[in-house]
Amino acid sequence: MRRRQALAMLGGTVLAGTVGTTGAVGATGRAGAADVVYFQNRGSVEGWDYAYTQKDGVIATVDSPVYKGDHSLEATQTYIGETGGYHSEVIQRGAQSVGEDKYYGQAIRLAPDWEFHDQNVTFQQWSPEDPEGPWLLMFVIGDEIRFGGSGGIKGTVGSIAALRGTWIRVVARLKLAGAGAGVFEVWLNGKKTVSMTGIAALPSTSQTIRWSNGIYCTAWRNGTPSGPKVLTIHHENHRIASSYALAEPANWS
Repeated sequence: MRRRQALAMLGGTVLAGTVGTTGAVGATGRAGAADVVYFQNRGSVEGWDYAYTQKDGVIATVDSPVYKGDHSLEATQTYIGETGGYHSEVIQRGAQSVGEDKYYGQAIRLAPDWEFHDQNVTFQQWSPEDPEGPWLLMFVIGDEIRFGGSGGIKGTVGSIAALRGTWIRVVARLKLAGAGAGVFEVWLNGKKTVSMTGIAALPSTSQTIRWSNGIYCTAWRNGTPSGPKVLTIHHENHRIASSYALAEPANWS
């Protein structure tokens, strides 16, 4: 496997670039002419606002495996016998403001020999930006994808027991509104499995959220691995859009 670009340093580096596009860019005809792609990335470290790792983590652009493009984003973390953070992530700042309704799509892949275990391994999260915090995380735990965090939004997306070694498509809808008016929905491989209304508002001082993707071995912060000490998740076809049709990775040409 050839890494085109890798980052393995504490603190990371700033990476420029967002995409704002009107119309059904790279999607099927199901998307309307007024739909908007606010951001997209086909599976690369480049193009995000920020990328960083902790400890011996690596975030890299690799040529294999791939879903639809020529490369994918590879996020790896290695346990080194210390507590503390184990993030390897790329970040899009200002992904959404209070009052907006957006869809977040991507495809992720776990290796065919991924060992299911009882500690959550986060692959994406949404955080308020002022103050920051683990408001909503989506993670693999056991043979399921689940979500939870300090925002009180929690549940199960679905089983991935038979999906190791395949590209798993995840689309999440977030409508940020006042208490009682927010919406959170999730589609797993094209099937809606979560539909929640009345989700909690952001902390009172926060007006925007950031979107983080990669790997965060959450349980290692204060404990030791119950599964392997080296974990990798591949990502591709990240997109923030105004509709499900545009955010769905299967609709990219």
